[in-house]
Amino acid sequence: MSALLLTGFQAPAPAATASVSDGRALAGFPVGRRAAAVFPAAALAGFRADRPTAAELDKHIAAASRRLEVVVEQYNNSREDLHSTQLRIAHLNGRLGPMTRELEQQQALVNGLLSNTYQRTRTGPTVALFASNEPHEFVDKLLVLHQLASEEQRATEALQRAQSRINDTRQMLNALAAQQRRQQTQLNTRKATVKGEIVALKQMRAIAYGGGSRYTDTGDIPVPDYVPGPAGQAVAFAFAQLGKPYRWGAEGPRAYDCSGLTLAAWRTAGVRLPHNAARQYASTAHIDRSQLKPGDLVFFYGPISHVGIYIGAGKMIHAPEFGENVRVASIDSQPIAGFARPA
Repeated sequence: MSALLLTGFQAPAPAATASVSDGRALAGFPVGRRAAAVFPAAALAGFRADRPTAAELDKHIAAASRRLEVVVEQYNNSREDLHSTQLRIAHLNGRLGPMTRELEQQQALVNGLLSNTYQRTRTGPTVALFASNEPHEFVDKLLVLHQLASEEQRATEALQRAQSRINDTRQMLNALAAQQRRQQTQLNTRKATVKGEIVALKQMRAIAYGGGSRYTDTGDIPVPDYVPGPAGQAVAFAFAQLGKPYRWGAEGPRAYDCSGLTLAAWRTAGVRLPHNAARQYASTAHIDRSQLKPGDLVFFYGPISHVGIYIGAGKMIHAPEFGENVRVASIDSQPIAGFARPA
Protein backbone atom coordinates (compact mmCIF):
# COMPACT_ATOMS: atom_id res chain seq x y z
CA MET A 1 0.00 0.00 0.00
CA SER A 2 2.79 2.43 0.93
CA ALA A 3 4.45 1.72 -2.39
CA LEU A 4 1.79 3.82 -4.11
CA LEU A 5 3.29 6.94 -2.59
CA LEU A 6 6.54 6.46 -4.47
CA THR A 7 5.02 5.81 -7.90
CA GLY A 8 6.95 7.75 -10.50
CA PHE A 9 10.32 7.73 -8.72
CA GLN A 10 13.23 6.28 -10.71
CA ALA A 11 16.22 4.38 -9.39
CA PRO A 12 19.21 6.31 -8.10
CA ALA A 13 22.69 5.47 -9.27
CA PRO A 14 24.48 3.07 -6.91
CA ALA A 15 26.20 5.42 -4.48
CA ALA A 16 26.45 5.70 -0.74
CA THR A 17 24.72 9.09 -0.71
CA ALA A 18 22.41 10.57 -3.35
CA SER A 19 22.65 14.30 -4.03
CA VAL A 20 20.32 16.59 -5.94
CA SER A 21 20.84 19.21 -8.58
CA ASP A 22 20.37 22.16 -6.25
CA GLY A 23 23.09 20.93 -3.93
CA ARG A 24 20.92 19.58 -1.11
CA ALA A 25 22.14 16.19 0.03
CA LEU A 26 19.56 13.44 0.37
CA ALA A 27 21.50 11.69 3.12
CA GLY A 28 20.29 8.22 3.85
CA PHE A 29 18.57 7.77 0.48
CA PRO A 30 18.28 3.97 0.07
CA VAL A 31 20.41 2.62 -2.75
CA GLY A 32 21.40 -0.78 -4.06
CA ARG A 33 20.30 -3.73 -1.97
CA ARG A 34 19.29 -1.47 0.92
CA ALA A 35 16.72 0.19 -1.32
CA ALA A 36 14.97 -3.11 -1.92
CA ALA A 37 14.72 -3.65 1.80
CA VAL A 38 13.18 -0.22 2.45
CA PHE A 39 10.97 0.32 -0.62
CA PRO A 40 9.03 -2.41 -2.47
CA ALA A 41 10.37 -3.28 -5.92
CA ALA A 42 7.26 -1.86 -7.61
CA ALA A 43 7.93 1.52 -6.01
CA LEU A 44 11.50 1.60 -7.33
CA ALA A 45 10.67 0.52 -10.86
CA GLY A 46 10.38 4.06 -12.20
CA PHE A 47 13.47 5.68 -10.61
CA ARG A 48 15.60 7.65 -13.10
CA ALA A 49 19.30 6.93 -13.33
CA ASP A 50 20.09 10.59 -12.55
CA ARG A 51 18.05 10.48 -9.29
CA PRO A 52 15.12 12.75 -8.34
CA THR A 53 15.81 16.41 -7.69
CA ALA A 54 14.78 18.02 -4.44
CA ALA A 55 11.91 19.74 -6.24
CA GLU A 56 10.71 16.44 -7.67
CA LEU A 57 10.92 14.73 -4.29
CA ASP A 58 9.07 17.64 -2.70
CA LYS A 59 6.35 17.28 -5.35
CA HIS A 60 5.97 13.57 -4.57
CA ILE A 61 5.77 14.32 -0.84
CA ALA A 62 3.12 16.97 -1.41
CA ALA A 63 1.04 14.53 -3.46
CA ALA A 64 1.53 11.76 -0.89
CA SER A 65 0.53 14.11 1.93
CA ARG A 66 -2.60 15.09 -0.01
CA ARG A 67 -3.58 11.44 -0.50
CA LEU A 68 -2.93 10.74 3.16
CA GLU A 69 -5.17 13.59 4.30
CA VAL A 70 -8.00 12.30 2.10
CA VAL A 71 -7.71 8.90 3.76
CA VAL A 72 -7.51 10.51 7.22
CA GLU A 73 -10.72 12.44 6.57
CA GLN A 74 -12.37 9.22 5.36
CA TYR A 75 -11.26 7.62 8.62
CA ASN A 76 -12.71 10.55 10.57
CA ASN A 77 -15.97 10.20 8.64
CA SER A 78 -16.18 6.49 9.45
CA ARG A 79 -15.52 7.28 13.08
CA GLU A 80 -18.32 9.85 13.09
CA ASP A 81 -20.68 7.26 11.55
CA LEU A 82 -19.73 4.72 14.18
CA HIS A 83 -20.21 7.25 16.98
CA SER A 84 -23.69 8.15 15.67
CA THR A 85 -24.64 4.48 15.54
CA GLN A 86 -23.41 3.94 19.09
CA LEU A 87 -25.47 6.89 20.31
CA ARG A 88 -28.60 5.52 18.62
CA ILE A 89 -28.02 2.11 20.17
CA ALA A 90 -27.59 3.67 23.62
CA HIS A 91 -30.76 5.74 23.11
CA LEU A 92 -32.82 2.72 22.05
CA ASN A 93 -31.45 0.61 24.90
CA GLY A 94 -32.49 3.39 27.25
CA ARG A 95 -36.03 3.32 25.85
CA LEU A 96 -36.27 -0.47 25.97
CA GLY A 97 -36.37 -0.63 29.78
CA PRO A 98 -39.40 1.68 30.21
CA MET A 99 -41.18 -0.01 27.28
CA THR A 100 -40.67 -3.41 28.87
CA ARG A 101 -42.08 -2.15 32.16
CA GLU A 102 -45.06 -0.67 30.30
CA LEU A 103 -45.65 -4.03 28.62
CA GLU A 104 -45.63 -5.78 31.99
CA GLN A 105 -48.11 -3.25 33.37
CA GLN A 106 -50.43 -3.69 30.39
CA GLN A 107 -50.24 -7.45 30.74
CA ALA A 108 -51.09 -7.21 34.43
CA LEU A 109 -54.04 -4.92 33.61
CA VAL A 110 -55.42 -7.36 31.03
CA ASN A 111 -55.01 -10.26 33.45
CA GLY A 112 -56.76 -8.25 36.14
CA LEU A 113 -59.70 -7.40 33.89
CA LEU A 114 -60.14 -11.01 32.87
CA SER A 115 -60.09 -12.06 36.49
CA ASN A 116 -62.55 -9.31 37.40
CA THR A 117 -64.92 -10.41 34.64
CA TYR A 118 -64.90 -13.94 35.94
CA GLN A 119 -65.41 -12.81 39.54
CA ARG A 120 -68.40 -10.63 38.63
CA THR A 121 -70.06 -13.24 36.47
CA ARG A 122 -68.85 -16.34 38.34
CA THR A 123 -69.61 -18.92 35.68
CA GLY A 124 -68.47 -16.81 32.79
CA PRO A 125 -70.17 -13.96 30.89
CA THR A 126 -72.43 -16.00 28.60
CA VAL A 127 -73.80 -18.36 31.29
CA ALA A 128 -74.23 -15.47 33.72
CA LEU A 129 -76.21 -13.48 31.19
CA PHE A 130 -78.72 -16.22 30.38
CA ALA A 131 -79.01 -17.22 34.02
CA SER A 132 -80.80 -13.93 34.81
CA ASN A 133 -84.26 -14.46 36.40
CA GLU A 134 -85.67 -11.01 35.69
CA PRO A 135 -85.55 -8.77 32.62
CA HIS A 136 -83.92 -5.89 34.52
CA GLU A 137 -81.21 -8.30 35.77
CA PHE A 138 -80.55 -9.29 32.17
CA VAL A 139 -80.16 -5.63 31.11
CA ASP A 140 -77.94 -4.81 34.11
CA LYS A 141 -75.70 -7.76 33.40
CA LEU A 142 -75.60 -6.90 29.73
CA LEU A 143 -74.41 -3.39 30.56
CA VAL A 144 -71.80 -4.72 32.96
CA LEU A 145 -70.56 -7.22 30.39
CA HIS A 146 -70.39 -4.51 27.72
CA GLN A 147 -68.32 -2.29 30.02
CA LEU A 148 -66.01 -5.15 30.94
CA ALA A 149 -65.59 -6.13 27.29
CA SER A 150 -64.74 -2.54 26.30
CA GLU A 151 -62.15 -2.27 29.06
CA GLU A 152 -60.65 -5.59 28.08
CA GLN A 153 -60.48 -4.55 24.41
CA ARG A 154 -58.77 -1.26 25.21
CA ALA A 155 -56.32 -2.97 27.52
CA THR A 156 -55.59 -5.70 24.95
CA GLU A 157 -54.99 -3.14 22.20
CA ALA A 158 -52.65 -1.20 24.50
CA LEU A 159 -50.85 -4.44 25.31
CA GLN A 160 -50.43 -5.21 21.59
CA ARG A 161 -49.10 -1.70 20.90
CA ALA A 162 -46.60 -2.01 23.73
CA GLN A 163 -45.45 -5.39 22.43
CA SER A 164 -45.17 -4.01 18.89
CA ARG A 165 -43.01 -1.09 20.09
CA ILE A 166 -40.65 -3.48 21.84
CA ASN A 167 -40.43 -5.75 18.81
CA ASP A 168 -39.71 -2.78 16.51
CA THR A 169 -37.07 -1.44 18.89
CA ARG A 170 -35.36 -4.81 19.14
CA GLN A 171 -35.32 -5.12 15.34
CA MET A 172 -33.76 -1.67 15.08
CA LEU A 173 -31.16 -2.59 17.69
CA ASN A 174 -30.27 -5.75 15.78
CA ALA A 175 -29.93 -3.77 12.53
CA LEU A 176 -27.82 -1.10 14.25
CA ALA A 177 -25.61 -3.74 15.84
CA ALA A 178 -24.93 -5.22 12.39
CA GLN A 179 -24.28 -1.72 11.02
CA GLN A 180 -21.89 -1.04 13.89
CA ARG A 181 -19.91 -4.20 13.09
CA ARG A 182 -19.62 -3.11 9.44
CA GLN A 183 -18.56 0.39 10.42
CA GLN A 184 -15.96 -0.93 12.85
CA THR A 185 -14.51 -3.12 10.10
CA GLN A 186 -14.41 -0.14 7.74
CA LEU A 187 -12.77 1.97 10.44
CA ASN A 188 -10.09 -0.66 11.07
CA THR A 189 -9.43 -0.96 7.34
CA ARG A 190 -9.01 2.78 6.91
CA LYS A 191 -6.82 2.95 10.00
CA ALA A 192 -4.52 0.32 8.46
CA THR A 193 -4.50 2.31 5.20
CA VAL A 194 -3.47 5.48 7.05
CA LYS A 195 -0.65 3.66 8.83
CA GLY A 196 0.58 2.18 5.55
CA GLU A 197 0.61 5.59 3.87
CA ILE A 198 2.49 7.10 6.80
CA VAL A 199 5.29 4.52 6.61
CA ALA A 200 6.23 5.56 3.07
CA LEU A 201 5.67 9.25 3.73
CA LYS A 202 8.01 9.14 6.74
CA GLN A 203 10.70 7.60 4.56
CA MET A 204 10.39 10.27 1.89
CA ARG A 205 10.29 13.15 4.41
CA ALA A 206 13.38 11.80 6.19
CA ILE A 207 15.21 11.75 2.86
CA ALA A 208 14.11 15.23 1.81
CA TYR A 209 13.94 17.24 5.03
CA GLY A 210 15.43 15.16 7.81
CA GLY A 211 13.45 16.26 10.84
CA GLY A 212 12.53 19.62 9.37
CA SER A 213 9.61 21.19 7.52
CA ARG A 214 8.96 21.52 3.83
CA TYR A 215 7.57 25.01 4.44
CA THR A 216 9.65 28.18 4.69
CA ASP A 217 9.86 29.64 8.18
CA THR A 218 7.91 32.89 8.17
CA GLY A 219 9.33 34.10 11.48
CA ASP A 220 7.23 35.61 14.24
CA ILE A 221 3.49 35.53 13.60
CA PRO A 222 1.61 38.67 14.69
CA VAL A 223 -1.33 38.11 17.01
CA PRO A 224 -4.63 38.42 15.08
CA ASP A 225 -6.74 41.48 15.75
CA TYR A 226 -9.17 41.12 18.63
CA VAL A 227 -12.54 39.76 17.59
CA PRO A 228 -15.41 39.81 20.14
CA GLY A 229 -17.73 36.89 20.78
CA PRO A 230 -17.49 33.19 19.98
CA ALA A 231 -15.54 33.74 16.73
CA GLY A 232 -12.86 35.60 18.69
CA GLN A 233 -12.63 32.73 21.17
CA ALA A 234 -12.16 30.27 18.32
CA VAL A 235 -9.43 32.37 16.68
CA ALA A 236 -7.59 32.91 19.98
CA PHE A 237 -7.64 29.18 20.67
CA ALA A 238 -6.35 28.33 17.20
CA PHE A 239 -3.54 30.89 17.53
CA ALA A 240 -2.48 29.30 20.82
CA GLN A 241 -2.06 25.95 19.05
CA LEU A 242 0.56 27.20 16.56
CA GLY A 243 3.56 24.91 16.45
CA LYS A 244 1.74 21.83 17.73
CA PRO A 245 2.18 18.75 15.53
CA TYR A 246 -0.24 17.29 13.03
CA ARG A 247 -1.50 13.89 14.11
CA TRP A 248 -4.23 12.07 12.22
CA GLY A 249 -7.48 11.63 14.11
CA ALA A 250 -6.39 14.04 16.87
CA GLU A 251 -8.42 16.93 18.28
CA GLY A 252 -6.00 18.12 20.96
CA PRO A 253 -4.73 19.15 23.30
CA ARG A 254 -1.20 18.16 22.17
CA ALA A 255 -1.80 17.52 18.44
CA TYR A 256 -4.43 17.97 15.74
CA ASP A 257 -5.47 17.03 12.26
CA CYS A 258 -7.18 19.68 10.14
CA SER A 259 -10.80 19.10 11.16
CA GLY A 260 -9.73 18.27 14.72
CA LEU A 261 -8.22 21.76 15.06
CA THR A 262 -11.31 23.61 13.82
CA LEU A 263 -13.51 21.35 15.96
CA ALA A 264 -11.45 22.13 19.08
CA ALA A 265 -11.31 25.87 18.32
CA TRP A 266 -15.07 26.24 18.01
CA ARG A 267 -15.69 23.88 20.92
CA THR A 268 -14.12 26.51 23.19
CA ALA A 269 -16.86 28.86 21.96
CA GLY A 270 -19.60 26.34 22.80
CA VAL A 271 -20.22 25.17 19.22
CA ARG A 272 -20.02 21.49 18.38
CA LEU A 273 -18.62 20.50 14.99
CA PRO A 274 -18.17 16.97 13.65
CA HIS A 275 -14.63 15.66 13.27
CA ASN A 276 -14.62 15.66 9.47
CA ALA A 277 -14.10 18.55 7.06
CA ALA A 278 -16.95 17.66 4.70
CA ARG A 279 -19.36 17.21 7.60
CA GLN A 280 -18.30 20.55 9.05
CA TYR A 281 -19.13 22.21 5.73
CA ALA A 282 -22.49 20.44 5.61
CA SER A 283 -23.40 21.49 9.17
CA THR A 284 -22.48 25.20 8.95
CA ALA A 285 -23.93 28.25 7.19
CA HIS A 286 -22.30 28.78 3.79
CA ILE A 287 -21.03 32.26 2.95
CA ASP A 288 -19.21 34.04 0.10
CA ARG A 289 -15.56 35.02 0.18
CA SER A 290 -16.58 38.68 0.42
CA GLN A 291 -18.34 37.89 3.71
CA LEU A 292 -15.33 36.25 5.38
CA LYS A 293 -14.65 37.24 8.97
CA PRO A 294 -12.15 35.90 11.49
CA GLY A 295 -13.41 32.62 12.91
CA ASP A 296 -15.05 31.49 9.67
CA LEU A 297 -13.99 28.19 8.15
CA VAL A 298 -12.32 27.78 4.77
CA PHE A 299 -12.67 24.43 2.99
CA PHE A 300 -10.45 22.97 0.30
CA TYR A 301 -10.42 20.44 -2.54
CA GLY A 302 -13.26 18.54 -4.14
CA PRO A 303 -14.56 16.48 -2.55
CA ILE A 304 -13.82 18.50 0.58
CA SER A 305 -10.95 17.01 2.56
CA HIS A 306 -9.20 19.95 4.29
CA VAL A 307 -10.27 22.89 6.44
CA GLY A 308 -8.68 25.87 8.18
CA ILE A 309 -9.89 28.71 10.40
CA TYR A 310 -9.78 32.20 8.92
CA ILE A 311 -7.93 34.87 10.94
CA GLY A 312 -8.20 37.84 8.55
CA ALA A 313 -6.02 39.44 5.84
CA GLY A 314 -6.37 36.39 3.60
CA LYS A 315 -4.71 34.15 6.21
CA MET A 316 -5.82 31.06 8.07
CA ILE A 317 -4.53 28.78 10.80
CA HIS A 318 -4.59 25.09 9.92
CA ALA A 319 -3.02 21.73 10.66
CA PRO A 320 -1.50 21.22 7.20
CA GLU A 321 -0.34 17.62 6.85
CA PHE A 322 1.55 14.73 8.41
CA GLY A 323 5.04 15.74 9.54
CA GLU A 324 4.16 19.43 9.85
CA ASN A 325 2.94 21.64 12.67
CA VAL A 326 -0.10 23.89 13.04
CA ARG A 327 0.77 27.05 11.13
CA VAL A 328 -0.47 30.22 9.46
CA ALA A 329 -0.91 30.09 5.68
CA SER A 330 -2.63 31.97 2.88
CA ILE A 331 -6.10 30.68 2.13
CA ASP A 332 -5.08 30.70 -1.55
CA SER A 333 -2.31 28.16 -0.98
CA GLN A 334 -4.77 25.36 -1.80
CA PRO A 335 -7.82 25.06 -4.08
CA ILE A 336 -10.77 26.54 -2.18
CA ALA A 337 -14.05 24.62 -2.14
CA GLY A 338 -16.13 26.98 0.01
CA PHE A 339 -16.52 29.12 3.10
CA ALA A 340 -18.78 28.66 6.11
CA ARG A 341 -19.65 30.23 9.44
CA PRO A 342 -20.40 28.04 12.49
CA ALA A 343 -23.54 29.10 14.33
